[in-house]
Amino acid sequence: MKPRLSLLRRALSCQLALMLLQAGIPAHAQPRDEQTACHPLAACEQAQDELDAKLEARFGPQALQQRHAHAAVDVLTLGDGAQRVYVFIPTQPALHGNVPMVFLHHGWQGMNPKNFGGLIDHLARSGQVVIYPVYQESAQTSPQIVTLAAAQADRRALTALAEQRELTPDPTRVLYYGYSMGAAISLNLALDYQRYQLPAPRALVLAAPGDAYHVVHGDEGRSIIGAVEKLPAELPVAILTGAADTSIGLPTARTLAARLCGIRADRRVLMVLPSDENNGKKVLAGHGSPGAPDSRYDFPLTKRTPAGANEPNRAIPTHIPGRSDFEPSASLNQLDFYGYWKVIDAMTDSLRDGKLPDAVFGNGTPEQLYLGRWPDGSEYTPIKLEQPCS
Repeated sequence: MKPRLSLLRRALSCQLALMLLQAGIPAHAQPRDEQTACHPLAACEQAQDELDAKLEARFGPQALQQRHAHAAVDVLTLGDGAQRVYVFIPTQPALHGNVPMVFLHHGWQGMNPKNFGGLIDHLARSGQVVIYPVYQESAQTSPQIVTLAAAQADRRALTALAEQRELTPDPTRVLYYGYSMGAAISLNLALDYQRYQLPAPRALVLAAPGDAYHVVHGDEGRSIIGAVEKLPAELPVAILTGAADTSIGLPTARTLAARLCGIRADRRVLMVLPSDENNGKKVLAGHGSPGAPDSRYDFPLTKRTPAGANEPNRAIPTHIPGRSDFEPSASLNQLDFYGYWKVIDAMTDSLRDGKLPDAVFGNGTPEQLYLGRWPDGSEYTPIKLEQPCS
């Protein structure tokens, strides 16, 4: 980040923070002494620092860890190959009855949940049952069949949860999360959830969306995304993509957002997450930026033991103890904590609380745009909103 740009951004955000805080958000942020009262810049800096502290306390890594009400995650592994599905269940304490669920549909060849292990662990330990259908066995799988394969796996997961754990989805707290090809799958399932015999999504989060033509050519590469214009107008939909994801996520996100103008304006958003750099460290908002690896979730797509369908897969754990922090990774950074994870957490909270989240649909508020800070205290470039329907 260039110093001049950083200073300008600081000045502008500082002025916004001062206006917000002087308006009573919060009241204790008014100038404390004669020096800040007589020097607007000092008051502005103070206001910005207090607003940043408020945002950090709400969205930073420590705040995310405080959401972990469950000490561990149980794992159910069902099926083989493209029929495989993983179910991640919060435990210690255990859940009972109707529970919140996230159907997480991965990208092309993301059969191993390791790349999303950090997010899966975070969601499960925060109280969400996470269903992760594999839906393909290799790159040779046709994209034209993946929606059906994912739906079948999702249904098997629901059956196993009911029969083995007596857990059923809370119909008011079901979220579909799709990354890349998984975004296309999530949209298709949302459009026709009754035919696929799945619970209706109450919110959609689509990260770096992709389509069949991004992975194959010819007839197999024709678009698999259905008539998204028919999605319910009341359904909250958040689309996120990296600014550097210029081949897949960004153009697909813009196309989808332009087709979703039938969704109420206060329930749809397109958020573009920027790349940035500071003191030689770079964060690239490319197609892989939503990934957050965790080696505890490194599950090979191996066959189940031959002893029988009810035998566990010995290569995959059935229980994953929690850890006190997040596994360090070059892919785990501000874009996750203050971007992708902030949005999905806010959406799951909104289903619990029954109100739209300002961190997602804030129309340009600091809560919505904030992407954290660098170690030296300088601000990471904020999220950019695009409004193709206006």
